[in-house]
Amino acid sequence: MTAEGGEELDFSPNGVFFLGASYDDVSSTELLDDLKSRIWITYRHSFPPIQPSTFTTDVGWGCMLRSGQMLLANSFIVDRLGRDWRISKNTSPQMWSAYIEIVSWFLDSNSSPYSIHRIALLGKQFEKEIGQWFGPTTISQVLKVLVNNEASSSLSIYVGNDGVLYTDEIRKELDRPLDRSDEPGGSTFVNGAANRRSVLILMPLRLGVDNLNPIYYNGLKQCLAISNCVGIAGGRPNSSLFFVGVHGENLLYLDPHYSRPGNSVRFKLNTCQLSLSEQDFASFHCHTVRSVPLSSIDPSLVIGFYIRDIFDLDRFCSLAGSVREFLKGSFGAFSVSFPPDYARTKSVVFCSGENASVVRGGG
Repeated sequence: MTAEGGEELDFSPNGVFFLGASYDDVSSTELLDDLKSRIWITYRHSFPPIQPSTFTTDVGWGCMLRSGQMLLANSFIVDRLGRDWRISKNTSPQMWSAYIEIVSWFLDSNSSPYSIHRIALLGKQFEKEIGQWFGPTTISQVLKVLVNNEASSSLSIYVGNDGVLYTDEIRKELDRPLDRSDEPGGSTFVNGAANRRSVLILMPLRLGVDNLNPIYYNGLKQCLAISNCVGIAGGRPNSSLFFVGVHGENLLYLDPHYSRPGNSVRFKLNTCQLSLSEQDFASFHCHTVRSVPLSSIDPSLVIGFYIRDIFDLDRFCSLAGSVREFLKGSFGAFSVSFPPDYARTKSVVFCSGENASVVRGGG
């Protein structure tokens, strides 16, 4: 398997892939800078009650919800600021305003659009009571409803059903006009996000029975080497982590299992000022590389892929096909199939074996 630039992917103990970027080792300064620039969201306590319940903390049940928030928040970072954005070099006032706005969307309040409050409450529509742990499929569907109901958002979510992506449907979503009629006056767009619609693909998968099947190890590692990948929410049974990289036979992750005081919303859209302390902002960023063996991963997870535009979708499908070629017919994390009429549609099949049939979308 080769990287996008034609170089061989190195999954040796020293090689590191971090959301599509490659680094020499886990102690490299560049990797740590990249890690610190990802949004880290953890358990919180002492926040306003999640109405209509009395829950003021998500400790013990909210790890998958927090992992889902990280998946979405870091997709917004890529969408609005670009994959190469680094918080250590965040000197542009426009970029700083966009960063602050994204953080504000995930604060612990009934009014923040992607807060633990909104996610837990919407879970009731998917037969999950407030305070109940979510699985990968539930968090994917809840995030889809929250994001796609924001008419002015430049980002949409597509959820693959039964391990299948219908790329004609993704193309239609990318082509869907943006609605700026109710865009908040203070919203900040960088990296051209105001002029296009992008799509976050969420793929809930089960890659084994009780444990992650070793036949999927290479496929998951390949996913994290693709630049479209914005992370994987999974972990151990009923204990979710947010995976962001691979080092040898270990996955690098951000851990939501740290309890901190809740942050109330004191954000003024018109001035892009967020009344949080330096310590509050620091709690959204991790400075430590943590890893876990692939052999200990729970088989239920959700993979996120960010698609910037139609051209990016075509490139992603080609990369997915090259992953299948690398696996040389073995069972892999995903494969791709192209129907004869390329212009009509494509369908990407995840978790398929050699004899799996491919369901193609119409066009």
